[in-house]
Amino acid sequence: MSAQTRDLTSSRSAVLWFGVLGPPLAWASHLLLGDGLCELGCNPGFQRREIYGLPFEFWDYLQTALFLAIVVAAGVLSFRAYRRLRAATLDNPTILGRARGMALAGVASAFIYGLLLVFGLLPPLFLKTCSRSI
Repeated sequence: MSAQTRDLTSSRSAVLWFGVLGPPLAWASHLLLGDGLCELGCNPGFQRREIYGLPFEFWDYLQTALFLAIVVAAGVLSFRAYRRLRAATLDNPTILGRARGMALAGVASAFIYGLLLVFGLLPPLFLKTCSRSI
């Protein structure tokens, strides 16, 4: 067994934990930062709808793209870990099964939260920012 596989089968594997927890944390951060950005940008105290000279929509797209990059990185790392673990053999099948399960959960987590972030790109395209709902 290689050193990389041995690291992946550890219960403290940073790659596996990043794959499982990175996407939901990135999505939650996207929601919090996006809502905060909207509250700040649509505040009546703002005379121009820009931050640091860049349009408000730019910042929305930028933060969504950055969090989407984190989710994609977590998914790629999880997929690579799963491929490495699929070919591995270990004396204790429980440890190997847990590591494979975490790697698959990381791939699924990245897929689900990646879709949610992609859908987060759609509202600024169709909705006018800082408009009243009624």
